[in-house]
Amino acid sequence: MGAEAIIDKIRKNAAEEVAAIRKQGEERAAAAAKQLLDDASANAEEILRTAKAEAADLERRERLMTGLETRKNSLASRRAVVDKAFAQALEQLAQLPEDRWAALIEKIVLEAAGTGKEVLSVSAADQPRYKSSFGGGPSMLERLNSALKAKGLAGELTLSEQPANIRGGVLLCGEHYDVNASFELLLAQAREQCEKEVYHILYA
Repeated sequence: MGAEAIIDKIRKNAAEEVAAIRKQGEERAAAAAKQLLDDASANAEEILRTAKAEAADLERRERLMTGLETRKNSLASRRAVVDKAFAQALEQLAQLPEDRWAALIEKIVLEAAGTGKEVLSVSAADQPRYKSSFGGGPSMLERLNSALKAKGLAGELTLSEQPANIRGGVLLCGEHYDVNASFELLLAQAREQCEKEVYHILYA
């Protein structure tokens, strides 16, 4: 075989080998590209599923928070209404007609007094009722002492010159114990006992 024939043979074999290598490379590239696309698609689906789950969870939490906030606002509104109801009750107590006020104070003092020698502290607005003629009769202090004597107690109540910082009612300072019978405290105690009933009346 001549040199020229040998060279042609080598060229032919090289061309075939290059073609085979190129084909193999193209097949590998196509396979790699397909794998990348498959992986990307799987990742995209997983990302989409995660995003949907997170969105659903966020929506659920937002609904829950909205519900809690609505309930909180509703409870706060109801509390404000009950607060207002008891505030109005305090105003009404402080503005009772004289006969009803006197009957209430007498009942309170007769139940709270231990010896009948206590010192009474009352609001500045009520002090004139205890010091001078009240309702066309004796002063409230004289009326209370008479009622205490009728009950078998000393009937020697005295009135503190220092007004009490209360809206109404009375504070009794005794030898052995003190009694806070202010309208504010009496209403607070009543509220503890009947607040559920008030809620039921307002929001049956």
